[in-house]
Amino acid sequence: MRHLARIFEIKTLFALTLASLLTGSLIQQYLGHDRMSQGNVDFYVYYLSAGVIHDNPRANLYEGATDVSPMLRLEAPDGSALLSRARAVGFDHVLPYIYPPLLADLLVPISRIPVTLAVILWRALNLILVFFSVFLLARMLRIPTLSYEFVVLSFVAYSYFPIHEAVFIGQVTIILLALWTIGIVAYFDDCLFLSAAAFALATALKVTPILLFPLFVIWKDRKWFISYLAILCGLVSAMVAINGLHIVTTYLSVMSVMSDGIPAYTNKSLGSLVAWVFYGKIFTLESAPQVMVNPHYTLSVITKIISGTFYLFCLFLVWRSRHWLNRASKAATIAIYGLIVSVVSPLSWRHAYTVAFIVLVLFWVKALRSSRLRRVHAVLLALMSFTLGTVFVDVAAQSPLPQLCKIILGSFWVVFAVVFSVDVLYHAREDECSIEVTSPAN
Repeated sequence: MRHLARIFEIKTLFALTLASLLTGSLIQQYLGHDRMSQGNVDFYVYYLSAGVIHDNPRANLYEGATDVSPMLRLEAPDGSALLSRARAVGFDHVLPYIYPPLLADLLVPISRIPVTLAVILWRALNLILVFFSVFLLARMLRIPTLSYEFVVLSFVAYSYFPIHEAVFIGQVTIILLALWTIGIVAYFDDCLFLSAAAFALATALKVTPILLFPLFVIWKDRKWFISYLAILCGLVSAMVAINGLHIVTTYLSVMSVMSDGIPAYTNKSLGSLVAWVFYGKIFTLESAPQVMVNPHYTLSVITKIISGTFYLFCLFLVWRSRHWLNRASKAATIAIYGLIVSVVSPLSWRHAYTVAFIVLVLFWVKALRSSRLRRVHAVLLALMSFTLGTVFVDVAAQSPLPQLCKIILGSFWVVFAVVFSVDVLYHAREDECSIEVTSPAN
């Protein structure tokens, strides 16, 4: 009876989570609450930057982005190659380009087609990659494609708020979701070279996946980390050959000036949370630059110490459990690091948590199939799913409430991600962290 009651509790939590995702998705789609920007705004940056590279592979994509944080400069400066390209195709302004040059290099072919068609192709690619990620995860979890479970999994993917927002603004994070999925599934299948290649490409596109590297050093996966370093060096060398050493080093300067992040409520990082507490106020995209003009050195130091300490503590937990984990458990740990990397990065917009979708899938499947599950773990999983997967908490954080209440609501995203990650890593025994790959019928 106790076992049946536990199963009923988990299924009830899961049903409530699905209902919240559906409601949140409908609200976002038809009522348009809490849009952080206009549709396809990020894709326009990629498209125009690729056009600049097409005309001159060694053009400076980062003009105006190295003297002050690009977060303080909401558009590329006058006279820059990027803005000139934008005006040539009918745009009055464009956001600064803040990614490694490889992304623009890869998109050069579509920069030659009309922007309206390019937008359609990009969105179609995003939607296909979401389905592709779902298909790979289902395959790993032994979920048949023609099954009710696969339908539910697909429904969750397209209702999950960060994915929804990433598709809307044309973000590259959908590609990163696909690469993380390939990397995790390939590692699970013992295809270490493919896994390393996927994460190396993800690193060359967004840099932050490099924080995964210590995991494989701890696990002594020599084939993985040698392959990763070799492929990453090859990709960097390709950027140097195509775009020039000066562009690659300029990008490093861009990373430096962005290291303090931006304390807007849509930037879901530990740095933002520390800033809200420090100033006693939660900020919007419009108000955050006011405090970034004269940043506090003490705040910057405190933020880096807290983020670094959390990251090192998580590495310690991985090192502590290194002898207990099988291949499936390590794959689940890699997925958890999608959360950790997002939390400690200075800039982690809500759409950056598209990779957290993998975590939710793996651990909900584990919860629904497991005969033993801690209630605390189940509750944390449900709370994190609701907070990350819907728009409700962020809308509440912008309502007319006292600042303390706004800070608490705004912090839920980061806090639940941190607590869930620590909970999983702390209990990282095979019966707690591994991925259940057999179907319930088996």
